[in-house]
Amino acid sequence: MDLQQFRIAHSTVMEHYQFIERELEGIYAALSGKIFYDGLKDVETYSINKIIQIVQEQEKIHNQKIISDAEYEDLKSICLRRNFWTHNCYTEMVFNRKTGGPKKETDIKQLYDDIRNAEQMRELLFNRKIELFNRIKEVRTFW
Repeated sequence: MDLQQFRIAHSTVMEHYQFIERELEGIYAALSGKIFYDGLKDVETYSINKIIQIVQEQEKIHNQKIISDAEYEDLKSICLRRNFWTHNCYTEMVFNRKTGGPKKETDIKQLYDDIRNAEQMRELLFNRKIELFNRIKEVRTFW
């Protein structure tokens, strides 16, 4: 993997992390009982960990389980990996002087594993959000 391939893969994983956060914000906004836009405004400055926490609170308040306990554990792991790729990868990884990419195969494998895990979580949360929207739509209009 050269530096350009690394940067593309890194951008890909970061994209998935941003969309995971957006899906969680949408789930919160739908559960909040507020006008959707107002619900999004509530959480626009929160960290992903805080959003996860308030989604869990909203689930309890409304007695609706949107995300399973196992999926929350997966989300926590994804958040740890997100923090690494966001804040530490360039300073903690060893890079090959010739190619510019990661020197260790384990780092490359980890990046691709993280992309796959983040992509799967992104898709799962999107589907859960749409299911929630459809349930709410049957009961009330929230847009």
